[in-house]
Amino acid sequence: MKQGKLVPIHNVRKADECIDFLLNRPRLEMVGLGMLYGRPGLGKTTYARRIACTRGYVYIRLEATTTPKTFAKELLQSLYLNFGMGDYLPVGPCNTLYKQCTRLLHAHEDTVIIIDEIDYAFRYPGLLGSIRDLVDQTLAVVILVGMQNAKDRLNQINAYYFDRCNYFYEFETISKDDIRLLTQEMMNCPCPESLVNYIHFNAAGNLRKAIKIMHMIELRSKMNPIQAMNEINAKLGAL
Repeated sequence: MKQGKLVPIHNVRKADECIDFLLNRPRLEMVGLGMLYGRPGLGKTTYARRIACTRGYVYIRLEATTTPKTFAKELLQSLYLNFGMGDYLPVGPCNTLYKQCTRLLHAHEDTVIIIDEIDYAFRYPGLLGSIRDLVDQTLAVVILVGMQNAKDRLNQINAYYFDRCNYFYEFETISKDDIRLLTQEMMNCPCPESLVNYIHFNAAGNLRKAIKIMHMIELRSKMNPIQAMNEINAKLGAL
């Protein structure tokens, strides 16, 4: 299978619309805060990482141990690398680190920062507030990526914060059209419509499962193409 491709399935196109909307917003009237959320296995993290790599965005993944200071350090290091300023080991109090981040973002107004696993920040009001301050004090676009209840939790924790978010998109289960496009773009062996139906049925809308099934089909096809197709046809007949 071809690796590292960001296939333009429905969720990818809609997530792109979120970022493009915020980049083209009236910047002095609207903050650049958006959220992508949804159930596990739908490709949110894959999208976040690959779009950051493709377009030169800053990608940060929160962890259970992330604090406002560790976040500020990681963000500052990432900004230095992203702007071609070399490696940098941030030191100093948390407030100083954030001010350095703010100054850099003032000098680079088109910066897009993607913060994955935002659910971890819901435990720490200080961390959530620090991210909000970056949005309020700069013109940067900040995309929060979280689980299916992230939108509701944000509203419950801080309604003001929720109102600042100018774009929400919930990742949907993948369709048969998505599966067809994925097989065309990623698989190295032929994938007839009957096989698209098989993958779609067994993946049950989950992108992660669909990729695994596609990978197994390719492995079996390489080992014994005739036997693989016979097995697949037998399974199709049982559906």
